[in-house]
Amino acid sequence: MKYLLFIYLLILLAILSGCKDTKNDAEPDCPMFDLVPQSPYDDPVWHPSGDFIGFNHKPIKEIKYTYGFDCPRQARYIYEDDSIGFWLINKDGSNKRRVLPYKLQMPAWSPDGQWIAFGAGAQIFKMPFDGSQFDTTAIEQLTFDGRNFFPAWSKNSNMLAYNQSICDEPFFCGIWIHDVPIKTNISVTKFGNYPTWNPNTDSILYRTKSVLNDGSTDGDSVWLYSKTHDKTYFLKHISSPNVVNRYFKYSPSGKKIAFISQYDNGEGVQLCTINDDGNNFKKITGTGALNFSWSPEGKLVYLNYDYNRIDEGKGALWVMDADGTNQRQLTFNYFIISN
Repeated sequence: MKYLLFIYLLILLAILSGCKDTKNDAEPDCPMFDLVPQSPYDDPVWHPSGDFIGFNHKPIKEIKYTYGFDCPRQARYIYEDDSIGFWLINKDGSNKRRVLPYKLQMPAWSPDGQWIAFGAGAQIFKMPFDGSQFDTTAIEQLTFDGRNFFPAWSKNSNMLAYNQSICDEPFFCGIWIHDVPIKTNISVTKFGNYPTWNPNTDSILYRTKSVLNDGSTDGDSVWLYSKTHDKTYFLKHISSPNVVNRYFKYSPSGKKIAFISQYDNGEGVQLCTINDDGNNFKKITGTGALNFSWSPEGKLVYLNYDYNRIDEGKGALWVMDADGTNQRQLTFNYFIISN
């Protein structure tokens, strides 16, 4: 009996050793360090004319796969630093050109197309645009206190919503509005971020973390602030498997709201939509999306990326219909691969 048990243990050990070897053969032998490659394209923003798209761009020149192609998070990524900047491209992918020698953080066109708002040093600025060039001599700073992010224009281009992230006195965190004609900043909600104006009304949609009774968090809550009534209304709770939802933006019709959603079930970061009433949640990408913008006709341009690898299509801009169909690549990465 003891002999049979000994034989059984030897067989089991051989099986487990074989499984371990198979697993090692299947998985890449990558170093322990982990580097997330910077996307060559970022922050696409469709101009209200519908004719062209602005974006931040740092062209990639070479990828050195020192530890093999299966170790992209340990590769060395070399960029063309002298070409970094804010670029424009026609909606059909033609006439790609650099118009500024530096990036614009969180860029947002005004609906009349005459201004672009952006962030720098945790403050909000705006700059005139004549349809082809920016007037860098007429940049105007709009905020001066706290830390301010994610500017969003009202439908008449006369107000900018943004979020202020410092909650300690004398500051008030939450959603603020900058009145462009009279140049004043007013706090309108406590807490909240990623504001977006409804294109048909004076209301602002924004997001907060949902906090349970035990103090833990469960997804996000979406709210509406009405400037006319100076009231806030609860719209929708977005729960697990969504860990973080951000960059909410109304469609031009106001009937859809798109946003970036990070999943905790292995699906990564994707572009999703809901109806304007908060219902009909839909994931419209499956290969990764980090940021996006609506066209006047209701199409979407988005950054196809998932933090893992840069290739000809990953880390580039793509265009699709609002339901996720008819995806086509707009920009491309051209680079050398070496070991």
